[in-house]
Amino acid sequence: MMQTASRPLPPHLAAWFVELSASAEQSESILGDLAEEFSDVASKSGVVSARRWYWRQSVKTIFHLAGAALRSAPWPLTGIVLMGFVLKWFIARLPEQVIVALLRTQRPYSNLHYVLYVWLVTWGIPILRVVQMTLIGCIVAAVANGKEIVATVVLIVISSVIVGSNFCLHVLDLPLQTKIPWAFLVPNFANWMGILTGGILVRQIRSASPHQDATP
Repeated sequence: MMQTASRPLPPHLAAWFVELSASAEQSESILGDLAEEFSDVASKSGVVSARRWYWRQSVKTIFHLAGAALRSAPWPLTGIVLMGFVLKWFIARLPEQVIVALLRTQRPYSNLHYVLYVWLVTWGIPILRVVQMTLIGCIVAAVANGKEIVATVVLIVISSVIVGSNFCLHVLDLPLQTKIPWAFLVPNFANWMGILTGGILVRQIRSASPHQDATP
């Protein structure tokens, strides 16, 4: 008996990105339309071409959804993003304060704990800061009901512009032949990923909830 060829499936990652960017009401219809057109392209031009087409359409769809969300509620989103910046500023030094308070409980310092002290200062503070940024992303996404990813991405974009501008000004002030401190950008990138992770977590929890509130 001859087996029929399995139907090609769209790229799961691209479909997931679209699902995150769309509201619960939009995602089903959008993904259904994209999947149908993907099958048509695959039957005419092959699976490889169809996958490339699907990624292109997914990116266009994501930008379209983000622009529509910004146009539909610019001021509420502005307020939510501003709230995120206030939270970042208000608890900016919390990781350092937690680590310092923890170290002070171990006085007098001993050589036996020296490695732990160094690890806490070197890695503990950045790890706590990423956790902090993830919580901020969760808060921002929770307030931006239906626009979780848009709000967190806007917060990341504005933060990256500010950090990038400061980095460029710092580099311009460096003497010639001085190594550019690219490592400075690594913790900031980790913080941005923490904010995005918070937004994704809230979006996924709401998508899985059978009693999800309607998008305003």
